[in-house]
Amino acid sequence: MKKILVFGAIAGSLFFSSCSSDDDFIVGSGNDNEEPVEEPEEPVEEPEEPVEEPEEPETLPYEDGVIVLNEGNMAAGSVSFLNEDLSTVENNIFKTVNPDLELGGYLQSIFFDGDLAYIISNASNIITVVNRETFEYKGVVDSGLNVPYYGAVYNGKAYVSNLADFNTGEDDFIAVIDLETLEVEETIVAGTYLDGIEEENGLIYVQGSSFGNGNSIHVFDPATNSISNTFTTNAGLNSFEIEDDHLYALSKTELQVFDLNTNEEIRTIDFPEEITSAQNLVIEDDTIYFTAVGAVYSMAKDAIDLPETSLFSLDGVTTLYAFDVEDDMIWTGDAKDYVSGGAVRVYSLSGDMMHEFNVGLIPNSFYFND
Repeated sequence: MKKILVFGAIAGSLFFSSCSSDDDFIVGSGNDNEEPVEEPEEPVEEPEEPVEEPEEPETLPYEDGVIVLNEGNMAAGSVSFLNEDLSTVENNIFKTVNPDLELGGYLQSIFFDGDLAYIISNASNIITVVNRETFEYKGVVDSGLNVPYYGAVYNGKAYVSNLADFNTGEDDFIAVIDLETLEVEETIVAGTYLDGIEEENGLIYVQGSSFGNGNSIHVFDPATNSISNTFTTNAGLNSFEIEDDHLYALSKTELQVFDLNTNEEIRTIDFPEEITSAQNLVIEDDTIYFTAVGAVYSMAKDAIDLPETSLFSLDGVTTLYAFDVEDDMIWTGDAKDYVSGGAVRVYSLSGDMMHEFNVGLIPNSFYFND
């Protein structure tokens, strides 16, 4: 009996142990008494947003330096560029940037409006518009002009002097150009020769002389598109400057100063007999500069007498065709024989030649990009 009881106890113990092992095995495998265990889902990857490449900065090859306008001939003129430290010159930059375009013949001058440069060709009767820092072509004024010469900008419009018939000043006119449309919207006949032009305090001052003919400076009012005043100058007027409410007018033998507040002539400096061809008036840092008989002269802006001697002689210049003063340097353009490439020479204020460059045909003006 004891054997039977012992056997029964052992058998029962084995049965309980077997059931416990089965229960452990089927957990999560379909047992009705247990919650099914969900397999973890694979993480969903969000699509990556495209990485924007940084924009390449715009290249501005002519941002800092000096633009030299080469007048050229009837066929074409050109533009040269001197870099900022005056170590290199690049010629024909418009053609380099715009190989399929031409600027026209006899490039007379450039005027600016913000980052745009307007290049006047009086042989082709056009004004070509470029970005002044890249020289990329932007447009053209190609109608309504007749031998355009110089231009100035005020309040979204350009005012450009036109010579028309070279034999008379009676048909010279000012063209008013809408800079948005590049269309000439009005022309105003001055009745006298016209040449250089400058904007000052909302008024347009126009030189009433050309090629030695004429003796006046007109004040053109954009509000009325009419000439509101005229200053009478000495015969042979060739250049003028406006500085500190004063108008300086240079003729071959005389410098006159007018007060723009009263319109009165306040000072006249007559030159001695040996100076018979004064020209190229420039005022820089309260100093008056001009050229005469192959030399450079300077004097204080408020001087009442001409200095006894010149600043220095331009012995190395064959044909002086351009003159300017900037950054304590004197700039000259040498047209040489008018058929060979020209030269630009840069001098210190004491007359030491600092730089010399070979440029295009007949360099006639300088424009400082800074």
